[in-house]
Amino acid sequence: MTQPAPLRVAFTTLGCKVNQSESDTMARQFTAAGHRCVPFEESADVYVVNTCTVTHVADKKSRQMLSQARRLNPEALVVATGCYASIVGAALADESTMVVRNRDKDRLLPLVEGRLSRVSPDAPYFSDQEKYLDTSGGQERTRAMVKAQDGCDSHCTYCIIPRARGRSRSVSAEDVVRRVQALERAGHAEVVITGVDLGSYGEDAPNLPDLGALLERVLRQTDLPRIRVSSLEPGDFDPAWLQLWQSPRLCRHLHVPLQAGSASVLERMERRYQPGQFAEMVARCRAEIPGVTITTDVMVGFPGETEADFAESYDFIRRIAFDGMHVFKYSPRSGTRAAHLPDMVTNEAKAERSRLLRDEALQGLERLRARHVGVAAWVAWESDIDGIWRGLTDTNVRAYGPADSFSMGRLAQVRLTQPYQDGLWSNSLRTEIPLVAVG
Repeated sequence: MTQPAPLRVAFTTLGCKVNQSESDTMARQFTAAGHRCVPFEESADVYVVNTCTVTHVADKKSRQMLSQARRLNPEALVVATGCYASIVGAALADESTMVVRNRDKDRLLPLVEGRLSRVSPDAPYFSDQEKYLDTSGGQERTRAMVKAQDGCDSHCTYCIIPRARGRSRSVSAEDVVRRVQALERAGHAEVVITGVDLGSYGEDAPNLPDLGALLERVLRQTDLPRIRVSSLEPGDFDPAWLQLWQSPRLCRHLHVPLQAGSASVLERMERRYQPGQFAEMVARCRAEIPGVTITTDVMVGFPGETEADFAESYDFIRRIAFDGMHVFKYSPRSGTRAAHLPDMVTNEAKAERSRLLRDEALQGLERLRARHVGVAAWVAWESDIDGIWRGLTDTNVRAYGPADSFSMGRLAQVRLTQPYQDGLWSNSLRTEIPLVAVG
């Protein structure tokens, strides 16, 4: 019996690093099954859109990418997966669009092959262990995402993610370590340990370590040059973890979502900390991790946020002096408690508050860049655009340099010299850590 031709499969990912990690896992599984992953802009047989629903803007972008996929090849199968697809569900499905909710992402390959009537008795089976150990065919290069945790039990009043992702669930420490080891063998310079609520790692099972013990185990059982921790909720943070940053392999960057600097707004959001606790955490991190970069997320216009509340937030944020901020305007999410709160903030007020905080975010980026001018730093090079390498320091500074001076798949030591685009230009110091060829 003639085997069908391999599928050309294109992925695009919106939203968080967890989505990015899952897209890479799915892409590797398709490649291991004999299919070919192609850029999303090319003609493909299957387009996979890994959607996001964290804001109404993310919903809109998800819909736009699904429409773009249909335009690229009207005959192709379009797969909507991720958080937006999990919330909207069957409303997205039609003859050419298949919906795969988050809980079924691990089964995307057989689901697609079944939809296209391509499943055969020889179709490969992927166990949980294989999905972590197989590194072929992923879209990741120098930096790779390793999902350690999924879901969230916090239920902040504005957030739809617990509905899309479910309860908090941790990946076993053994699987996390094996995945990092496999990426090390494949030549990756850096991994990002990520999760939807990463700081809650281990709380769902008595036999699991907490996040600090997991990171200690990764550091002890692997030799990969750099390990980065993704977003950490302030209510989950344990100061005892700070001693781990004595290792130069752990990136000196912490992204800690604030959401609001007003005590009353935090209470209405049902966040598990107050501004004073947040400030103490940041101060301790800066004291115990020399040169650390602190970035955050801030929401403006939460229901009931008065001018006085915003002024309190604005003053608090300026005192903290973050090194970067993602600023969001509140948008009601159907199915959340905040959508039913009184005293919605006008769009005009949201726009003005957003403008003020975005200006502060730009000042934070300028402070970060100014601290790094003239500094010797190690950069993980990620991409080459028109002869210019683009990479990242361990302190989350975007670095740029001439492509003929550096090598993909290596950590290179550079001198950061002057502002360039959203980061700093760099000159090679001719020191590199050689790694196995990546990709």
